[in-house]
Amino acid sequence: MLSRVARRCGVLALPVFLALAPVTLANAEAQAEAGQAEPAAVNNWHVREIDGVEYVPLEDLRSFYKLMPLQPKGRKVAGQRMLGNGEVELVFGPAPRELFIQNRLCALSHPVQEDASGDLLVSRIDVLQVIEPVLRPTYIANRRAVRTVVIDPAHGGHDTGTVTAYAREADVVLAVATRLGAELRKRGYEVRLTQEQNQYQSPQVRVDKANEAPAAIFLSLHLNSGRSDMKGAQTYTLAPCGKNEKPLPGHEFSQSSMALAMALQSAMVEKAGAVDGGCRRAHFSPLNSLRCPSVMLELGYATNPDEGTRLSSEEYQLKVVNALAEGVDAYARVMNPATVLQVQKAPVVETPPAPVKVDPAPPVKAKPAAKQAAQPRKKAARRRAPARKPARPANRRNRRR
Repeated sequence: MLSRVARRCGVLALPVFLALAPVTLANAEAQAEAGQAEPAAVNNWHVREIDGVEYVPLEDLRSFYKLMPLQPKGRKVAGQRMLGNGEVELVFGPAPRELFIQNRLCALSHPVQEDASGDLLVSRIDVLQVIEPVLRPTYIANRRAVRTVVIDPAHGGHDTGTVTAYAREADVVLAVATRLGAELRKRGYEVRLTQEQNQYQSPQVRVDKANEAPAAIFLSLHLNSGRSDMKGAQTYTLAPCGKNEKPLPGHEFSQSSMALAMALQSAMVEKAGAVDGGCRRAHFSPLNSLRCPSVMLELGYATNPDEGTRLSSEEYQLKVVNALAEGVDAYARVMNPATVLQVQKAPVVETPPAPVKVDPAPPVKAKPAAKQAAQPRKKAARRRAPARKPARPANRRNRRR
C-alpha cells in the first residue's frame, strides 16, 4: 500500500530519481553564479556560517523534503543520522563527508557539522548541488533534452595511462567506448568519440569536440590506480566553486552533472555489479572547461588483481556498456523538457468492493418434543392383606372344664 507521501511522489527511472511533492521555484532567474537553482523554501532555512561555509540544519531539510527520522534496522552506528519517508532514504555518516542516498554513496564537499544541541548541519552548497538534483532532477533550471553523447576514451597513443599485469587502461577504455558508442546509436543518440584509433588527443581538443556538439553530455572513461586491495567504480563531477573564486564554465551545469553522475553510478552498481565507490567531486581536466553536463568515470582499479582482470574481459566490458547505456537513458528521460515539472501519479488501483458483512443467523434452538397428553393416573390396586382365618378352636379334650 502506498503511503500518503508516496502517492505524491513520482519515481523516475532509476530508484534514486525521485520527484517529491511539487514546490514552486520562485526567483529561478536569480540562481547563483554556479548554476544551481534554489528551492523556494531556502528563504525559510536557518542558514548559519561556520568557517566561511554556509550550513543548513538537518531539521530544515527534513521539513522541506517531507522526511522523517529513521532508526537503523540493525545495530546503530555511531555518527549516523537517517531520514526517509518509505520511498526516499538519506543516511548521513558515519564519516563526516559521507551521504548515502538510496544506498548510493555521495561524497560531500564539506563535512557535516553538529551544533551544541546535537542537531546536524549540512553545507548549503551540498544541499543545492548534491541532494536537490538527485532527489528532484526535473527541477533543474537549465535541464535540456539529450541529443548527443560525447564519449572520451582517456589517454591513447604514447599516453597509455595505468598499465598493470591485469589491465592496460588505454586499451580497456577504448574498447568500452567503441562498444558503448555502437549501443547508444542503436538507441537513437548521436555519438561522437574524441578518439577512435588509440591516438593521443590533448585535453583542449577533447573539450572543443564536446562543446561543439549539440545538446550534448560528456563521458570521460578511465581506470583507477591505487593499492592492490582498493576496488570499486567512481563517478566524478566538477568540484564546487569556492567562496572567493570565479566560477568556471563547467559550474553552470553542476546540478545536471550530478544527476548524470548518480544515474551512471547507480547503473554501474545495479547492472554491472560494480562495487560502489561513490559519486565524488574534483577539479579534473577537462571538466573545468566543458559547457555541458559532464562526468569522469573510473570504471574500476587496474591495480586490483580481480577487478583489473575482470575489466580486461570482453564479458564484463559488455556488462559495463549495457549499464552505462541504461544510465544515459535514465538521465535523458528526466532531462527531457517534455517531462515537464509534473509529479507522476501513482497508478490507480481499483479496490474491489468490500464484501458485505452478513451477520450469522442465531442458532435455532431445538424445539422440545411435544408433551404427550397426560394419561389419567390409575390408582394402583391396593393390595389387601389376606383374610385371616378364624382361630381354630382349642381341642375339646384339652378344654378345661
